[in-house]
Amino acid sequence: MLDRRNFLKLGGATAFAALFGGCDKIPKKIIPFVIPPENHTLGEALWYASECRQCPAGCGIVVRVSEGRAKKIEGNPLHPVNRGKLCARGQAALQSLYHPERLARPFALTGPRGSGRFREISWEEALSLLLGEMKKIRGKTPTPLLLLTEPMRGHRNLVAARFMRAFGSPDRVAWDPFGQDAFLAANEAVFGVRDVPEIDIARTRYLLSFSGDFLETWGSPVHYARAYGAMRQDRATVRGKFVHLGPRLSMTAASADLFLPIAPGTDGVAALGIAHVLVKEKLTAQAIGASALWNEGLKEFTPEVVAKKTGAPPRVLAYVAREFAGNQPGLAMAGNGAAGCTNGTFNLACVALLNVLAGNVGMPGGLSFPNRVAAFTRYGAEAGLFAPPPESGYPAVRRAVGKMRSGGFRMALLSGSTNPAFTLPAALKFREALLAVPFIVSFASFLDETSFLSDLVLPVPTFLEDWGDDIAPAGHSGDAVTLSQPVVNAFHDTRSMADVLLAAAKELGGEMQRALPWGSFRECLEEAYRGTGKPWEDALREGGFFSLAPGPSRATARASGPALPKVAEASFEGEAAKYPLVFHVYPSTSHYDGRGANLPWLQELPDPVSTAVWRNWVEISPGTAKELGLSDGDGVIVASPSGSLEAFVSLHPGVAPGVAAMPLGQGHSHYGKDARDRGGNPFSILPALEESVARGPAWQSTRVSLTRAKIGGRLVRTAHPEGQWKIGNVM
Repeated sequence: MLDRRNFLKLGGATAFAALFGGCDKIPKKIIPFVIPPENHTLGEALWYASECRQCPAGCGIVVRVSEGRAKKIEGNPLHPVNRGKLCARGQAALQSLYHPERLARPFALTGPRGSGRFREISWEEALSLLLGEMKKIRGKTPTPLLLLTEPMRGHRNLVAARFMRAFGSPDRVAWDPFGQDAFLAANEAVFGVRDVPEIDIARTRYLLSFSGDFLETWGSPVHYARAYGAMRQDRATVRGKFVHLGPRLSMTAASADLFLPIAPGTDGVAALGIAHVLVKEKLTAQAIGASALWNEGLKEFTPEVVAKKTGAPPRVLAYVAREFAGNQPGLAMAGNGAAGCTNGTFNLACVALLNVLAGNVGMPGGLSFPNRVAAFTRYGAEAGLFAPPPESGYPAVRRAVGKMRSGGFRMALLSGSTNPAFTLPAALKFREALLAVPFIVSFASFLDETSFLSDLVLPVPTFLEDWGDDIAPAGHSGDAVTLSQPVVNAFHDTRSMADVLLAAAKELGGEMQRALPWGSFRECLEEAYRGTGKPWEDALREGGFFSLAPGPSRATARASGPALPKVAEASFEGEAAKYPLVFHVYPSTSHYDGRGANLPWLQELPDPVSTAVWRNWVEISPGTAKELGLSDGDGVIVASPSGSLEAFVSLHPGVAPGVAAMPLGQGHSHYGKDARDRGGNPFSILPALEESVARGPAWQSTRVSLTRAKIGGRLVRTAHPEGQWKIGNVM
């Protein structure tokens, strides 16, 4: 029987010989505690530090383990990102660990692709198949191998990058449906830095949010929620004010002091209306010298002109501008709703301009750009792999789809939880293109829409059974590296993708073995952090290295003299006569991009606004519903120029007129019984459009129609849709 120390040693020994020889050493039976394993005492709980990977935020966690079983997950109080707090998605990760539908052994396809006919095989056979196919294509120039993963950070990304480079393939693609392409492009244009800033919500006095649900899903919601609480109540004489502008009253908007509903895609215009008042009335020191902006066209964006485009009352816009200027430091931020329009870069650049006019760049209560890879400068040109900018990878995905269609790939390696067959628009035809690749390998824990199309499925551990390191994209100044470790013995016979790639490199030899010299991924991590001044065991106990010396914040060269962003209007696919409503989609607070939909805890978690569970719904205002002859709870067909799906109507007085809002994440055709057949997939009816500048996915760029239809079931909610109020009393 394995004790914890020997288990961790065995988990690191994953050269092919170890993989082949160790495949059958996982205990197959429940072993009684006659001789308890090391660190296990009946009735006594132990806590192990690690990292949550339920979303890209990178929160630190501690896991309570009792008698060899993980029982509870909480936030790590030592971790700078979340300081002991954790969201519901992180808490629900236990269900992934013990899910009855987890893949326990490798599977090989025995029927046509998409038939679901797989046979269970040994790891020895699976890895022989993998290596055999690699040897067939190795040596071709360029090597026709595609690696498509979720965005990775830390040494997992280093291993993947070195493997593909040594193998001779330039086609390493990372896909994130909520990548920050427009944010990066806007920051580069306004500040001269292509990165995500550190946003000091905790010390600001006035917060402006433009379609940014930072308390729910955008960026690092646990970190921002904690900072928001500090802004509101940690200072004895200061209670920061919060104003939210957007097309929908989300949970974040509902937490604001003032919510201004505006038309989708007009966030940038609204920001310029506020900037107009700041400069015209010389309300801040930076606004006094902004005559260049005024002459470039800012003078045209009067509150009255802006009101006609956005729907926000001009008097209120001017009032917000004066309050913003009079309560410094003030902070303006924008999120997915503004970035996902075809004019997303324009929207976010205009919001960034407000921070320049407020003079908060590099100041407490404002924003700054820390160098988060300062601790990895010894890697030279590879340092950027440890904390790459959070791009969507959409242009690379589109190129890969075209190359797949033309027969440019002979083999594809797929890994991660972003599930491109589900999260890419159907109009891109990713599924059809993928099926043109002769051999497809998926590293997965569950059979989702993407792994279901594979020839070979290799089961990977959950993050509670895996090694790793990470540099979170927000919440620190570059002085924090999070470590992941197995908190329990492997529940199934799994291997991480990093360990499989290291073993493959050793078998292939030559340049590949020289590029990846480690015997295991754990060995790679231990070697990397040797000499940091903190013993490895201490770092594992605390959850990482949180006292590294941060580098200086990067200079914002362009902030001193920014140009007025080039005006761009949002465009929407579909004729208004046929598709009268603008379609506004947003990540689900429970399922995010769909990765949490197979967990019953998250399916049962009520949406914070509609309180709906288990199904899809589309939100429209009571006025819009009256015009369309629809009532709350009606079944409808939501149709766009790209497709259609079924959903239930949910009346929401906080949705802007002429807008239909819908959460993403439901609509799986595979991914287990709890995710399957829960309504339609909103991703599938979105156009395959790009944002005009950054080329990220333009999710907020289509129109839809709603047609009453008889569909099975009903919309289940945990509370009356009107709660303690009546719609008629607040309209």
